[in-house]
Amino acid sequence: MIPSFSHPALQALQQQLEDELDFLCLPEAPWMPGRIFNRHPILDVAIIGGGMAGLTAAAAMKFAGIANTRIYDGAPAGAEGPWATHARMQTLRSPKDLTGPALGIPALTFRAWYTRIHGRAGWEALDRIPRLVWHDYLQWYRQALALPVNIHHRLQNIESIQAPGLAVPIARLTFSVGTEGEQHVAYARHVVLATGMDGLGGANIPAAFTNLERRFWRHSSEVFDFAALASRHIAIVGGGDSALDAASTALEAGAARVDIYVRSNDFSQINYWKGFTHSGHRHGYALLSKEQKAQTLGFLLGNATPPARGTLQRLRDAKNLYIHFGQETDGFLAQDDKLVFHSNGKPQAADFLILATGYKTDLQKRPELHGLLPHIRFFEAGALGGQLPEASQTIPQLDADFSFQSATAEGEPFLSRIHCFTGQALLSVGKVCGDIPGISVGAQKLTQGIVGKLYQAEHEWQYEALTRYDEQEITDAALHALRRQTAPGDSLAEASVLFDEPAQ
Repeated sequence: MIPSFSHPALQALQQQLEDELDFLCLPEAPWMPGRIFNRHPILDVAIIGGGMAGLTAAAAMKFAGIANTRIYDGAPAGAEGPWATHARMQTLRSPKDLTGPALGIPALTFRAWYTRIHGRAGWEALDRIPRLVWHDYLQWYRQALALPVNIHHRLQNIESIQAPGLAVPIARLTFSVGTEGEQHVAYARHVVLATGMDGLGGANIPAAFTNLERRFWRHSSEVFDFAALASRHIAIVGGGDSALDAASTALEAGAARVDIYVRSNDFSQINYWKGFTHSGHRHGYALLSKEQKAQTLGFLLGNATPPARGTLQRLRDAKNLYIHFGQETDGFLAQDDKLVFHSNGKPQAADFLILATGYKTDLQKRPELHGLLPHIRFFEAGALGGQLPEASQTIPQLDADFSFQSATAEGEPFLSRIHCFTGQALLSVGKVCGDIPGISVGAQKLTQGIVGKLYQAEHEWQYEALTRYDEQEITDAALHALRRQTAPGDSLAEASVLFDEPAQ
């Protein structure tokens, strides 16, 4: 079977895309000067992460004439983002008709891509987007726009350096490349962290599990072989989609029984985040007062998201699945080749445990960011009217262009060029990155901010380029007839040489 992102039917879509970009005069011509440091070209923008957010950011930069950009991702080719790795839902939660990363270009929409392959009837018959189909679409998106991605590049360190001739600091990025860990160094004026749900932390793993043998448990964000769970009794802690998707995957792999332990007393039915997607929310949230942000986020964060429709359909006829609501679990121990624990004080046992406990923001877990930590300004625990769901000094404060705010004077020039394009931007700028509905708006806000700072940093060069601009709009010959209409006595009329017929 031909992968969808290279399907023959997409040749016509590629031509449509090129025509639409041509109609809009996109991409703009590159307008930044090239600079060299230590025999390395200095990138205008380095994007860390090649998933949906990183690709959309790179496309927006390209359209704005920032061509000296590169994406770096630690995964192998085709494994960028969660879709083909640890994501286990069969279909996306988002409605199929969202424009997502299209940046206002019709031919870049999922709908255009899917319809070219499956026809209008196929589009009409589609309910929700299958996860791996969305993955193929993103692969095509990268290919269609020729976005430069360095795979197998895992970021190890970001440090500020001063390059001769530049007024502001640049970033020195150190990467571990491939399985051998060979080091690669790159330099960039701006760095965009498009590193997904765990990019500023990692899996939320309670301390009680750190000393428990790994053969008894995994976190739902990890990639592991569910076939090894066949004929075994599985316990899952958590009540979100990742818990239900893990349960479905385990049962489909032949698990003998799955018990899910949920802290809440029931599943919710209304997804209030779906009502937080119109243009007013996308463009206006960042302008709200602290009290207004507290009111909005307090309501959204206080209401759990219901299970996705596709997830419920997948489990509708599941056998040997047991969901326990209102449960607090603790006391996990390995005993006689079993995992024993308590749920609301009652003894329980299982062969294997899956922690579907989400992610935790904690920059201490990201050694590549340790050099930034002393300078980043964080929200306090009581911020936004006490609605901040994390501990103090956890969620960074960001400016409108997603750059880190600095708590120190010495950190400001560099941090203003490091941009957090991840879900942790929610408190500062709203839900315009990380999710399909607002990703284009977020990428455009990010790009506008970076474009302004790039221009400002190179204003002297830009001014000199402006004064050297020499494309003649009209010739003397074309002006000759108009010059003859100059009123008698005006200075131009007295300069009779200007009225001479142009030389033949």
